[in-house]
Amino acid sequence: MGSFQGASSSTFSNTKLQVAFTPAFEYNLFPYSESTRRELRFLYRIGARKIQYREETIFDKTEETLLGHELSVTLETTQTWGSIEFSLEGSNFFHDFSKNRLTFFAELEMRLFKGFSLTLVGSYSRIRDQLSLTKGDAETEDVLLLRRELATSFEYFSFVRLSYTFGSIFSSVVNSRFGN
Repeated sequence: MGSFQGASSSTFSNTKLQVAFTPAFEYNLFPYSESTRRELRFLYRIGARKIQYREETIFDKTEETLLGHELSVTLETTQTWGSIEFSLEGSNFFHDFSKNRLTFFAELEMRLFKGFSLTLVGSYSRIRDQLSLTKGDAETEDVLLLRRELATSFEYFSFVRLSYTFGSIFSSVVNSRFGN
């Protein structure tokens, strides 16, 4: 058991101030003693967000409190050749179940030789929860400079990373609870 808390502000997302508190429950199918090699985590979060918007939203709101929840399932395994992670996450707001999001994430890290790794990452989201969109038309300049979010039904990204790591053999020892 644990919780996530946060406060943020974003011109892009039309939020003057967003404060969130979400208690969370996690269960790992594998014992903690194996968490450095493999995990199959189920994480459930439920909580509230208090949001003050910079401009009126397409739903005629200048502020609101949203209650919602999120469930994610993550599989991670680490082997001598590298590691792999898959995650599926779904969330929605209680006031309107049609306001939801589903995200799939995958990461593959391959150790090519001592200290040198190749990482492939990709993610795809189906988006139906953009409650903070600003009312009115967006200026071209604001869109190009990422100062204003546009309505969308999906989002995706991918990247490739080459990295070289050196130093202590203990530098990667972390607490893996809640995906950290």
